[in-house]
Amino acid sequence: MKQRIIFLCIVSLILGSCGDFLEPKSKSEFVPKDASSLSELLLGEAYPRNGITELNVKKVYFGQLDPPLINEGIQQIQNTKKNLINENISLFYSSDLKRCTESAKIINESLNLDIIEKEGFRELNFGIFEGISHEELMNKYPEEADIFFKNWETYRIPGGESIHDFMMRAVNEIEEIKKAYKGEIILITTHSGVIQAVLSYYFTGDLDAYWKFRFNHGSMTKLCFDSSDFAFLEYVNRI
Repeated sequence: MKQRIIFLCIVSLILGSCGDFLEPKSKSEFVPKDASSLSELLLGEAYPRNGITELNVKKVYFGQLDPPLINEGIQQIQNTKKNLINENISLFYSSDLKRCTESAKIINESLNLDIIEKEGFRELNFGIFEGISHEELMNKYPEEADIFFKNWETYRIPGGESIHDFMMRAVNEIEEIKKAYKGEIILITTHSGVIQAVLSYYFTGDLDAYWKFRFNHGSMTKLCFDSSDFAFLEYVNRI
């Protein structure tokens, strides 16, 4: 029996396409070339989008800071709600951060399900980088920033976590859901970084595809598992 998980993207950490990349070490790997390129991806400057929270508008690093949605974000979620009408959703999970729980409540107006909030679906914890711009980061924490940009997969930001640890945190939540609810359609309101980490894990076994995905605020991505646990995507970044 096929199991389906729908991710609703509530963007905080934007990771998307950028024009300046290294030659890949393998066919699946796709990584930023330098600190400037990586910063563009982390701050959402690699492609245009609407403001979601005040911190998005300010273009600062934030993962687990907890701002509410602004009006533009609320309107985008209202539009997304219409796209879930034909999905027979049986369970509803959400990150416990405000931008996700507020979105989940809007979506749930038409679903009327219990919303299960999970810390495991939070965005990356940027630790000491939280709430500051790229320029402030380079001035205030130049050594830590240099290590992070050179070793973005495994460097554990002081007070935060590494992207690899972040990936495994999210994947562990998905694995628990898969075991408990086989054959169900499950909606998860979460952040773009979480979706990227989960998809990269299930399609490459690691972070090799982490930078390949772009998600707009309020978009939906449907990840499916068949009876043999084979993972495939039904759609990506649907708005």
